[in-house]
Amino acid sequence: MNIVKNDTILCTKKRLFLLFILNFSDWICTLSLLSTGYFEEANPLMKTVIANPLAGFIVKAAMPFMLIMLALNKIKDSDSKQLLIANNICLLGVSVYLLINLYHIACFSLIQFVF
Repeated sequence: MNIVKNDTILCTKKRLFLLFILNFSDWICTLSLLSTGYFEEANPLMKTVIANPLAGFIVKAAMPFMLIMLALNKIKDSDSKQLLIANNICLLGVSVYLLINLYHIACFSLIQFVF
């Protein structure tokens, strides 16, 4: 295994971990904002999931964790092209969840400013 592949694997692992953390924080922030009564879930697919604590935990924590563990197990057998694609997909996911989390921060700031 060459150095470039090792670096790409490490980078992908870091992005997968960051993706999990951002996904989890999205869930926690969403629950916090919903509890204020001033916000509602914007994603129609998640409205029913977020209303049920067990379903929310499964969809936003347990399933992503298991999928990431599976990806980490498979990543070592990937060739350079597959790693590059996986790395770019992770980067896209991290970017989206980063924007969502920034939106949550703006909402929390709005609550503090208005009230």
